[in-house]
Amino acid sequence: MIRIDVDEKALEAVQHKIDHMLQSLDHLKRVDIGHELSEWQVEDLNRNKPFTMRYRRAGRAETVIRPHSLFEVKRSQAYQRKAGRRLIRLTKRPSRKAAAAFRAFQMRTSARAILRAEMLERLVERLGEMVKEHLKW
Repeated sequence: MIRIDVDEKALEAVQHKIDHMLQSLDHLKRVDIGHELSEWQVEDLNRNKPFTMRYRRAGRAETVIRPHSLFEVKRSQAYQRKAGRRLIRLTKRPSRKAAAAFRAFQMRTSARAILRAEMLERLVERLGEMVKEHLKW
């Protein structure tokens, strides 16, 4: 005959620790990751107004990295609209001037990566440090 004794207090203590671990993980995915992404943009990318979307119920966060400041992006969009309107006017009467304007307008894009590899490595390091700091059991 085998006899098994279970200590209820020890079992409750283990259950309390497991509950605490689950709460820590839940807080990490709902709050801390989004906060760290915003802090990374402010401190490392020198952005005053980082754009970070937090989906707390899903436990997800994503951030948009603009190639320039929001002011410059909006100014560029306004310029492109203005140049596009001018292009439409020029193409109604096709000419060499219209073709040159179209080529100049098309050459404005860059193939350069927006985010340097060093910045991405720094983000990975920051997230690793944040996880070590917040998840101590």
